[in-house]
Amino acid sequence: MKPSWMTYGVLKDLSRDDLLDLLKANSFEGVEFRTDANHGHSVEASIDAEERKQVVADCEARGIKVVSVATGNRYHDLDASEVSRHVEETKERMHLAADLGAPRVRVFGNNFLDEVPREKTIAQVAEALQELSAYGVDLGVKPCLELHGEFDWQCCTAVAEQVGHDNFGLVWNSVSEDVVDGSLETALETVWPYLDHVHLHDIAGTGYPYRELFRRLCEKGYEGYLSAEAERRAANPAGDLPMFVAYYADLFRAYVDLGRI
Repeated sequence: MKPSWMTYGVLKDLSRDDLLDLLKANSFEGVEFRTDANHGHSVEASIDAEERKQVVADCEARGIKVVSVATGNRYHDLDASEVSRHVEETKERMHLAADLGAPRVRVFGNNFLDEVPREKTIAQVAEALQELSAYGVDLGVKPCLELHGEFDWQCCTAVAEQVGHDNFGLVWNSVSEDVVDGSLETALETVWPYLDHVHLHDIAGTGYPYRELFRRLCEKGYEGYLSAEAERRAANPAGDLPMFVAYYADLFRAYVDLGRI
């Protein structure tokens, strides 16, 4: 299992150079750029071919792989034109991912509307993702649906079953909805056939069973990246960012070691 950092959260304002230098200093192996959120790294679908090459060069110089482009695109809206807009935006970001050497883009479901049956929304999201999965084959990029919002592990698995495409995956999000009868076993076993990537949040003292997550991923032989998506609020600030990242990196490796016992 390899540590990565998703820029949404405490490192969102860092320049690309400062971000990558900090990750290299703490032996992170991957980075996941969040687009469309005015982050300091400036990695967006709007950058031209030369700037995309520069992003790749910047990452390669630090030995860091771009593991994902995280979008905010979603496909649950009632307005068909809005869904189509999100699909087309996702395609643009898939091209960005391809140019950066990233194998995936992160997308959302994301919600269920009161006036629409849940089954219809699940089918609508799956239809959009079928199109995107096929579109991404030649690019070498897969759309990956995050267990996010009202799309929990059960809903996302239902979507995955309907998508039925090899070029598709799910992103584990490490949220309380994963815990069933005090354990992650049921949710993780259900999602596992489609699991392609993992997001972590604050891995210290949140009550989420991270030790169990790492143990189960180790047992299953997961060899992919786990992206830190660490957020802080004014009442609980990150403080010194280099120290925060250093502690996060050490705790990540401690969990990996414990998971192998």
